[in-house]
Amino acid sequence: MDFINILSKVSRGSVQEKLQWVFGLYDLNGDGLITKTEMVDVVSSIYEMLGRATRPLVNDTSAKEHVEKIFHVSS
Repeated sequence: MDFINILSKVSRGSVQEKLQWVFGLYDLNGDGLITKTEMVDVVSSIYEMLGRATRPLVNDTSAKEHVEKIFHVSS
């Protein structure tokens, strides 16, 4: 039931609800902040789930490089 509620919120929720869900996904320790370490952990997990289906192909440093770009743009 929780999974269905999450899917509903992500697909039909307001922009605010979607942002809250995404923020909660990345804020692993629930402290209200998203650190580089938390983001690398989530992005690495996503890359692992995608496996070889990603284009361009990802390697061991891809997640960290991606997060560094995000933090650089946002600062």
